[in-house]
Amino acid sequence: MKINCKKEDFLESIQVVQNALTSTALPVLSYVLLEAGPEKITLTTTNLETTIRSSFPAQVEGEGEICLPGDKLFYILRELPSAPVVLEIEKSKATIRCKKAMFQLLGLSPEDFPEVPQIMVEKFFSLSQEELRQMIQRTVFAASRDETHQNLNGAYLEVEEKDAKLVATDGRRLSFVHLSLASSSLSSGEAIIPLRALQQLARILSGDKEVKIGVSERQIFFEMDHILLISQLVDAKFPDYRKVIPTEFSIAILADRDDLLRSVRRVSLLADEKSRLLKFQLKENTLLISAEAAELGYAYEEIDVRRERGEEIEIGFSSAYLLDILKNIEKGEVRIELTDSEGPGVIRPSENKDHICVLMPVRLRGMEEEEEEEAE
Repeated sequence: MKINCKKEDFLESIQVVQNALTSTALPVLSYVLLEAGPEKITLTTTNLETTIRSSFPAQVEGEGEICLPGDKLFYILRELPSAPVVLEIEKSKATIRCKKAMFQLLGLSPEDFPEVPQIMVEKFFSLSQEELRQMIQRTVFAASRDETHQNLNGAYLEVEEKDAKLVATDGRRLSFVHLSLASSSLSSGEAIIPLRALQQLARILSGDKEVKIGVSERQIFFEMDHILLISQLVDAKFPDYRKVIPTEFSIAILADRDDLLRSVRRVSLLADEKSRLLKFQLKENTLLISAEAAELGYAYEEIDVRRERGEEIEIGFSSAYLLDILKNIEKGEVRIELTDSEGPGVIRPSENKDHICVLMPVRLRGMEEEEEEEAE
């Protein structure tokens, strides 16, 4: 089998599938399955949870397949000069030539490669890659990394007619995104998509080209141009997120997102390393942000805000969680809605109800009592 192709096409394709390579006790999972078909090459990788396929045009003399070490193949292609690449495969050996460079890689039998999942989905919906990338970016930061909470180790996708919703939470914070679909043949569907699969997908997505999404009982697929990503779903029940999002509030604060982000970032430098506590104090149209750590010192900053309704309030938040929300919310004016110092706060773009973040507060009184007890 002999293949002639552009170095750039080969390198781009291996960069895409490299996202699913893994280093485990099963050596073949660190290999790429290369399949040579009529006028194209298809590369496939899997970590058994996520499978990624990518294809590119090539001149093929004699069809065939082989498993090649993924990382080594990527490093070789990356360092080759910008010129046509010739790949010759004979049994379990691949020879790569480009100008005056030559490499030989020993491969594995394609029979050792795990079976590639088959797409058995007839109904799907579509949106642009950029829309999907933003949905992922604005939610996955809130997903739990604690593997004992399997149902929170991903994002919950809910589709109803031409509405798609993506939600992630770790029990202390929640992020919800809603998007209206231009095209959908899926009347309803739901799935918990693993966090790692979403992170891998976000690295692949780019531009405004369409991505087709289909959901079955056990898997979900994302198809775009010459790329296909298939992920197993989390077999668990996601909590009722609607009960977590407050529907009423007594205080509304509006602030510039960048001003608030910079102030929180500065003041959090002196937040307690364990609690990460930041104290918010609202006085008229001024928000006072402060932090204190016994072994470090004290930080304080004021920013101008608009108070739309409500009285003065004092409330505590985790600086780490607050920074995550502010970094992943769109620029412009943000709206903070509060009920009292112990109830969850809502943070969202002031003119957009399609992206809502919920953050549980840190009890100020409880923190002070704990510090006094530790001092005694």
